[in-house]
Amino acid sequence: MYTAPKKDPRSIMGTDRRPNPLRFVNLEEWDDGAYGDISFQESQPDTLDEPWPYRFKNGDNVWIHSTGYDWYQGKIAGQPKAAQTKMGDGLFWPVTYNRNKRRYAAPLNGELKPDTPLIREMLKEAGVL
Repeated sequence: MYTAPKKDPRSIMGTDRRPNPLRFVNLEEWDDGAYGDISFQESQPDTLDEPWPYRFKNGDNVWIHSTGYDWYQGKIAGQPKAAQTKMGDGLFWPVTYNRNKRRYAAPLNGELKPDTPLIREMLKEAGVL
């Protein structure tokens, strides 16, 4: 006797309410679109929460904005995955921070910044450092 597999009730009749799924990406084939333009790559954000296209490398030191409005120092811990950001399709980077936390964050959502002198100065001005 064949029994059909159970369906996820969230996906019945087109009412899929699952969160934004991350998908594997090959960085050598990834197209940054308009954000790959040199003018975006050389630009700097004006505020901490501003989306900023940035291509990280595994092991880079970063600042991650977590829920609760806190910024934490972290480290890129692997290869990114792709999903929808506030600015369209973008990369989500795995970040370890606050001793034992790990999550994916996207620079195009304004929640992930490189650890640079400019960003540290912005964090000082915001009272984070």
